[in-house]
Formats: sequence, C-alpha cells, structure tokens
Amino acid sequence: MTHMPKLSRRGFIVASAAASGGLALGVRMPTANAQVARAAAGPEVTAWVVIQPDDTVIVRVARSEMGQGAMTALPQLVCEELECDWAKVKAEYAPPHENLRRARVWGNMSTGGSQGTRGSQDYLRKAGATAREMLIAAAAKEWNVPASECTAKSSVITHLPSGRTTTFGKVATAASLLPPPAEVKLKEPKDWTLIGKPVGRLDLLEKVTGQPIYGIDARPEGVAYAAIAQCPVFGGKVASYDEAKIRGRKGVQQVVNIGDAVVVVADDTWTAQQALAAMPIVWEEGPNAKVSSQTIAAFLKEGLTANDAGVGRKNGDVAPALAGAAKRVEAEYAVPFLAHACMEPMNCTAHVVGDRVEIWVATQNGEAALATAASTAGVPPANVIVHKMHQGGGFGRRGAVQDYTRQAVLVAKAVGKP
Repeated sequence: MTHMPKLSRRGFIVASAAASGGLALGVRMPTANAQVARAAAGPEVTAWVVIQPDDTVIVRVARSEMGQGAMTALPQLVCEELECDWAKVKAEYAPPHENLRRARVWGNMSTGGSQGTRGSQDYLRKAGATAREMLIAAAAKEWNVPASECTAKSSVITHLPSGRTTTFGKVATAASLLPPPAEVKLKEPKDWTLIGKPVGRLDLLEKVTGQPIYGIDARPEGVAYAAIAQCPVFGGKVASYDEAKIRGRKGVQQVVNIGDAVVVVADDTWTAQQALAAMPIVWEEGPNAKVSSQTIAAFLKEGLTANDAGVGRKNGDVAPALAGAAKRVEAEYAVPFLAHACMEPMNCTAHVVGDRVEIWVATQNGEAALATAASTAGVPPANVIVHKMHQGGGFGRRGAVQDYTRQAVLVAKAVGKP
C-alpha cells in the first residue's frame, strides 16, 4: 500500500504469499485453482485472507478506498468472524488482473452508489468464518481432539478441556492443506465486537504521515508527463491545432492527437502544461454546442410530464386524485447540473509494449479500467496488468466512465513509453 509501484510487480499477490510462508484463505476459489495456486505460491487455499507466521493478518480488499473507509470497514467484516487480533490486521488491494486470471475469485470490484460495504457483507463474513473453522480444524488435528472442543479468540486457538493453546500463525500452513467447510455459522449481531464499532482506521497513520501512493504519484522507470486539452463540449472533436507554436521548446517530446483531445508529452508536468497553454487549438464542437444549463433544465422538466416517461413505482392513481382535490399545494424544486470534481485530478499512467499493457490507476472499478485498457490497446484482457492505486476522491467520476484510462493508453501507445 505504501511502496512506490514498480514495473516488475507482476503477480505480486502470489509472490507475497510464497515469501510469507503463510496461509491465504477465502470462500469462492474453486478447488482446482487452489491446487494450482498452492503449487505456485505455497499454502494458498483461497483468496481473501493471508495469515503470516507472526500472526499478521492481511485482508485483501476488492473494493476501492477513496476516503470513505473501505480499507477498514471491509476487513472489519472479515475479522469479526475470523476472531483475529485486530492490532495485527493489514489491508491490501486485490489486483484486477489476478481477479481475471483466477475466474473472478474476488467477485465484483466496482465501488459506487454506497454499495461497497453492504454489498460485500455476506461473503466477507463467510470468508472470515471459513478461515476460522479451518484454523481450528488444523489445531484440533494436531492435538488429536474434536474441533468442537476448540475455540478461537484474538488469533489464539484454545482446547477448552485441557487449556492448551496455539496461534493462528503456527497452524496456518497446516490449515491451508485442509478442505474448506461447506457451511459456516455466522455470529449474531448482538455478539459483534468489530462490525459497527469505532475501531481505528487501518490507513490512518500512513495518511497523516503522507505515505500512501496515489494514482497521480505513480513513477515507473522512464515515465514521461502528459498534459491534455479536451473539447469543452461533450462529443466534440479536435478540428486543428498549431504545433509549430511550441516546436523546439526545451523538454517537449511530442504532441499527440487522440481525436477528442490534444496531448503534449514532455519531460515534466510544468513543461507539458505551459506548452499546451501556448498551442492554439480549434474545436469542432458538434451537436452539443448549443447545450446550456437552461436547455438541460428544460429537458429534465419535460420529462416530468412526458407520456412515455418511465415509471419506477406506482401507488394509486395520482392524476385523477389531484384533479379532484379540494386544495392543491404546488412547488418546484431544482438542482443544477453538477460536475464531480475530485481533489486528485483524473489521471492514469500507462505503458504499452507490444501486445502487453500495464496501468497504474486510481479507479472505482478495477475491472472496468482493465477492460478499457485492453479494448483501447487492442489486446486480450489477459495481457493487461492493473496496479490499483489509492484515489483522492471518487464520487462516481472514477467508476464506469474510464475516459482517463483510455486517454493514457492511447498516448502511451503513441509515444512508446510510460
């Protein structure tokens, strides 16, 4: 989470498991995939939880952290049922390309509409409970006692009749070799000690000390910097631009026309921005040239009385009731068409080499970013590596619409460097 991303980080998920000698646990990884992963990376059973020999618990997060607390809330769901020591819990992103390679073992990676936590709660709690039962089973097998006589609490497994204890880290490898239980029992809400409780955020210290690496901080070797001018009207295109005005400027590497935008690539951000500002651009604004706040408001108002307007819910028959009412109270409310302006600007770093693409991106939907990069570069999705970065705000802007990912890939392909 806090280290500078490198070009050589392919497959870091399996590499980290191999280095730790620990246990990776989850609930939705097919048995065949588990066997392949175990052979390649040590004792991995499933995907959500890694338990290291020192009892450190790493919870992999499929959703996106953008300030709302997902990197803490989602591990809370897992660890509530896991019964681990919260003081030893860490979180890391599950990479979208690994999700593709492993038959979407982490499921939906989209974060939006306030669905990240409530949409994950069932399967993440089951992931924690599954891991707990496997750890207990491993300890019971070692002691040659029934698993029903053992309990887990704060990363310690206890055999109640004898008082013997062991830790999660000590039985992690043995547990990884056991089949996961078909069914697990989840705790009742009245027994929760982590879910809904005011725990310290796992990323708090890093954030207040300036350690996290956001999308805009990505610096792969040989990176160049691009400043982009987009048509101020949706759907508009580049008509012309005068590259001669900036030709020969120190630090300017290339000017790229990607259809709906003009991009200046330079040695640094300042040089790119200043050169772009000095280059005259003419836009073909297209059919939306006459759109204004007023036309948008009128369009929305028309929808309220349109005969073919969609009906999401109907209770009774409103029109006759209003027509026959003794008294009518009428009021109009409106809000303007607003931009989703994030603290961290839209950005993506891309590297295209042959039929391989690598991107570093702050995104609310890692799978959408991967698909966009693949389609833009014209390569199979399996040929794309996605480094999912922290993001300085999202508000939906970094979700399904991946225009910034598309633009970065186009520019990187044109200039032949990140």
